[in-house]
Amino acid sequence: MPEFDAVRVGDAVPQRRRTIDQALILRYAGASGDFNPLHWDSQFAKDVSPTAGVIAHGMLSYGLLSRALSDWAGGSDRIRRLDVAFRAPCPVGAAVSFGGEVVALDDSERTATLAVWAELEDGAKVIDRRKSRAVVQLP
Repeated sequence: MPEFDAVRVGDAVPQRRRTIDQALILRYAGASGDFNPLHWDSQFAKDVSPTAGVIAHGMLSYGLLSRALSDWAGGSDRIRRLDVAFRAPCPVGAAVSFGGEVVALDDSERTATLAVWAELEDGAKVIDRRKSRAVVQLP
């Protein structure tokens, strides 16, 4: 966990990478109660999904990003705000990278504002860094 006084604009949150498999999607569906067939029924998804297949819940990507940020900041209680713009679906089997970059610091609050993101291997922006921000409190 970084100390506020050691963080600088431009510093990166260590990148995390996760493959989104069907088991993870089903566990998330159970935890969230969201059993939309788009997230588990390949026949249904074939006809309605933008990828012609099963896709992960947007909030699953949000949760994985939140985990990467809270690990960096020293705990989920340090995340003061997390606003994201979803841009692309995340198909089952995709490897997704999550990360962030410090774009501003507030000395009086000891917070760092981060541009945050999630991307597929092909560069598709699942969570768009241009419009997604997190504010984290640092010791």
